[in-house]
Amino acid sequence: MRKRRLRPSHARAAAFGLWLTGCILTAGVAHAADQISIEERVSLQTMMSQYIDQHTIGDAFWHIDPHTGDILKLYPATQHPMIVRMNKVVVLCADLRTADGKVVNADFYAIKDNGQYVIFQAEIGNREPLQALLMKGAASLLE
Repeated sequence: MRKRRLRPSHARAAAFGLWLTGCILTAGVAHAADQISIEERVSLQTMMSQYIDQHTIGDAFWHIDPHTGDILKLYPATQHPMIVRMNKVVVLCADLRTADGKVVNADFYAIKDNGQYVIFQAEIGNREPLQALLMKGAASLLE
């Protein structure tokens, strides 16, 4: 029986999954600075929903695929409870779906301005920058 080898992209995804699992399992030893209140979590998730709603045209969140040039109509599916911190920046994650049901990751980068978080960047279908920051230790999961 021949062994199947993972493609490089699948191997990276598997390595990231293992690393992320380790982070989640060790989250109990995070510093106080890496904690966030329930109220702030709810506020951040609400802000992300509002951002998506405000940037919806018709019934879809539109996005140009930078690799193909295709215009994608995306529909909100799921908000992830995971929040990532990089210094003063927080990253919120969600799943969007295409009309045929394909899941597309969405990462929303936000910073506090006058006491309120504001999303300043959205990475749609491009999780690699966030994964790289987590792997380097430049970002961490909030408790």
